[in-house]
Amino acid sequence: MNENDLYLINGLNFPQESKTQIYIISEPQGLKLLDSLSLAFKLFIYWSDESAIMDWNDFLEEPCFNEFYFKLSYQGKEYQIEGSRNQLEKLYDLCSGKFIFNKILETNSLYEMTLVTNKKNSKQYIKKRIFSNFNSQDLEMSNTYKTQLWQARVPEEIRIIQLLYSQRCPYIIKMVSIQYDGDDYSLIYANQNLISLKQILKRQKMGLPLSFVIEIVEQLLIVLNIFQELHIIQNSINLDMINYSLDSNSIVVSNFQSSTFECNRDMPIKGSSIGFIPPEYIQSKYLISPLANIFQLGVVLHHLLFYQNPFGNDLQTILKNNIEGKYHIPNHNFDMDIIEMLKSMMQANPHMRETPKEYLYSKIFKPQYRSKISKNSLLLCFQDISSKKVDEFEVKDEAITIQNIKFLCINNKKN
Repeated sequence: MNENDLYLINGLNFPQESKTQIYIISEPQGLKLLDSLSLAFKLFIYWSDESAIMDWNDFLEEPCFNEFYFKLSYQGKEYQIEGSRNQLEKLYDLCSGKFIFNKILETNSLYEMTLVTNKKNSKQYIKKRIFSNFNSQDLEMSNTYKTQLWQARVPEEIRIIQLLYSQRCPYIIKMVSIQYDGDDYSLIYANQNLISLKQILKRQKMGLPLSFVIEIVEQLLIVLNIFQELHIIQNSINLDMINYSLDSNSIVVSNFQSSTFECNRDMPIKGSSIGFIPPEYIQSKYLISPLANIFQLGVVLHHLLFYQNPFGNDLQTILKNNIEGKYHIPNHNFDMDIIEMLKSMMQANPHMRETPKEYLYSKIFKPQYRSKISKNSLLLCFQDISSKKVDEFEVKDEAITIQNIKFLCINNKKN
């Protein structure tokens, strides 16, 4: 042991906010931490222990001029270890490939997304940490559940995910675990090979196979049927938040940050994207219910069929028509059963829309109907849409959003 093995540590059996010197020694089986004065054993971390998470982001990306440090999460406890730049560079190289490193993907005032990688076996998963200060804001939340153990407010996002998993809801993002560290809740989920519906539309410029569109709508209706039973307003049925799995060839609902439980309020608790806003969010004469999910699905269906927003082409027009309740359906060669479903979903009066279960009985989801559709047939592309006849209907607000992910390969898995 020498001075190069001597570090400062905060959080290891010492009073809060205090720092003490400690030796970090590399052993054949892991790292050993010893008290600098008595050389008493304090901690031993085995190589490749997946419960040990190292966060080097501050050191690697925005190092402080006065102090250099990294953070260690181990066995439910947090430590901050400081040293010289040279010390930490050598320790980083020593630990690379032996421990999981925590990488920040996205952060804001509400949550932090990090990519956690086991560099030894390249295993990756994503951690979304929901900050506790979000739950303590002065926002009225339709869900203010308190746990019996901590009497802490559980975020709606957490409660909704718990309920969906308890109901074995298909087509939602695969969650590995839900964690609570005494302050914040975290969602740990698999790093999947996904592409957003927006990116699918941008890449498939010649049009989507109609059978593919019908399959997406059917899968979404299955998910929304469970939402209906649990009285959940998803609030983010749009082209950004609905993804397609290149591994399972199915849709994946991946975001529940804007989801909320049904409540008798005049205005929505959380916002929707421009161009996807249901009429009842604007008109106080209608109560907000899970039928708002159906309206948003109708807007998604319009995008998938016609490659455009039903309320216009530019953001200002879309917002104006969304508020006024005007949308248009171009001239088409689609079966009228599909168009009638689209019109029904986009009814301004939510009571005129059918439930997801009722839509699932439509004949367009029957095997006989699908047998008439070839997987390899492409939808007609729009040419000179402005010269075509346009039908206008009363409907309410809608919004557009976009997301980018990888590439798309549509597999012809069934007729």
